[in-house]
Amino acid sequence: MIERMKKITVLVSENEREKFLPWLKRAGVLHIRHVKTPVHHEINFLEDRISKIERMLSILSPYAEKRGEEMRESSHERDILEMADKVETARTAKESLLTSIEELKRQIQWFEPWGGFDPEDIAELKAKGISIRFYRARKNELNKPGQDKGYYVIGEKRGYAYLVAVSRGLDEETPVFEEMTPPPAGPEKMTEELEGLNSGIAEIDGFLKEAARALEAIKKCERKLKGEREVLKVKFGMQEEGKFSYLQGFCPVKMLSKITSMAEHHGLGYLIEEPDNPDETPTVITNPRWISIIDPVFQFMNTLPGYNEFDISFYFLVFFSLFFAMLIGDAGYGLFFLLVTFLARRRLKDLPTEPFFLMYLLSVGTIVWGTVTGTWFGAEKIAQLPFFKGLVIERVNSFADNNQDFLIYICFLIGAVHLTIAHFLRGLKVINSARALAEAGWIMILWGMFFAAGKFVISKAFPSSALWLFVLGAGLVLLFSNPQKGILKGVLGTLAELPLSVISSFSDIVSYLRLFAVGYATVIVAKSFNDMALAGGVHSVIGALAATVILFLGHTLNIILGFMAVIVHGIRLNMLEFSSHLGMQWSGKKYEPFCEK
Repeated sequence: MIERMKKITVLVSENEREKFLPWLKRAGVLHIRHVKTPVHHEINFLEDRISKIERMLSILSPYAEKRGEEMRESSHERDILEMADKVETARTAKESLLTSIEELKRQIQWFEPWGGFDPEDIAELKAKGISIRFYRARKNELNKPGQDKGYYVIGEKRGYAYLVAVSRGLDEETPVFEEMTPPPAGPEKMTEELEGLNSGIAEIDGFLKEAARALEAIKKCERKLKGEREVLKVKFGMQEEGKFSYLQGFCPVKMLSKITSMAEHHGLGYLIEEPDNPDETPTVITNPRWISIIDPVFQFMNTLPGYNEFDISFYFLVFFSLFFAMLIGDAGYGLFFLLVTFLARRRLKDLPTEPFFLMYLLSVGTIVWGTVTGTWFGAEKIAQLPFFKGLVIERVNSFADNNQDFLIYICFLIGAVHLTIAHFLRGLKVINSARALAEAGWIMILWGMFFAAGKFVISKAFPSSALWLFVLGAGLVLLFSNPQKGILKGVLGTLAELPLSVISSFSDIVSYLRLFAVGYATVIVAKSFNDMALAGGVHSVIGALAATVILFLGHTLNIILGFMAVIVHGIRLNMLEFSSHLGMQWSGKKYEPFCEK
């Protein structure tokens, strides 16, 4: 449920402005809306310090080791900022050393086709009148090279020939090839220099690793500075009017008493209003704990409904659980998920409970669906055992050859119900408006599309009465989608978009076919790996070992693909098809009250 919010304006005298901010922070429920853009040199000063510390954290994070080894040095802000300068200098020095190392490696690599020699020897020979030059040429450019032509082929690499030309004096003719200039030093000297640079890198890494022991103190300082910045933004975001200042914000209705009590206790003025701009109003969602287990999925997607939109947590939980079960589709996998979740929960007791309870629900749903479809690790023989066989519903049996059309029909039915709920919720929101009739019309069109999908995809008989669903539904949509514009303008405005919207509704119903397609593919992949593993029999230790490896790798791959399908398809059907029919924009702003952190 999306909590109702109130817009609050609090008035304070200029003399009590400094005292007011701690009072407001202790109340801890007001989401601040800056009346004016908070600009001040103190804010800029803190921004620079925070930016410096954030850069230091990004540099030191890879060097962090076990907790408990934190450096017992002063965590004074001044010391940490001095450390930030040193860390930044060390990072710059390391980057410079790495650049030099790469250049040295490139120069050492130059000698590969030529062999090792000292360029200083070449310089000495040149001083004595003997010129040695290095060339590279494509093999097809050479015309039977030999000593009489003044150059020698030293080596070949990747289609190139590497040549050396020896001559007396500098003006003698040499072959016209690409000349290769040797590095200033030989490979031995450069290797020694490389070792020195690597030692420098190791020394810097040691310093950074030592500095990373203070990571928690640095983070604590960062939090402190961000808290000070937040206070300053609230302070300088207030509007001054004579001897008074005021600020505005949003507060959930159920928490209003904390603000009003604080204001009345300190003699402050306040005004409570309805939010006038939904885009600025933060969203607070409150649900029972059993529904809140779906919150990790929304956090993973980083989505939040707008204040005037819908909280679809319950519907998302129900249908996501169903989609997960159908996409994974294997009771054996469900048991495996259940066991892993149970063991993980026992070891990770400090983590939030929601992800674990969500996995419990998804695992049980998968077990139920896999049981009724007779799917246990893709092995048909397991489902034929007396106990399991009695639990299979033949119409949805994964291994029956004539069930595909019925399963596709079930998928279309799920899609029609899912999208119907979306338009029903939209209709409830405008129940006192004529637009509710337009939503009823869309529900009729959806069910007409359900019958059409059955006709075109699985050749199911199209009932003649379904035509009336299109006629009546289109009529209601045309007449009542834009009643505020008048009947004629409303009809003309809707008519231009209606054909494409109807076609889109058909494609949305058909898109639920993915539940069958992916679920069936999961069964086939598991069955194929089973057949592959047992094809040669398990009459020997080697055969049994090979079968075990194939089964392990095959089913692991299948589970990974199943999870990918859940992310791609299970979430998509809720976030795209369902949410688009619901009119969701996911434009929510997170509720972040001004409070003690």
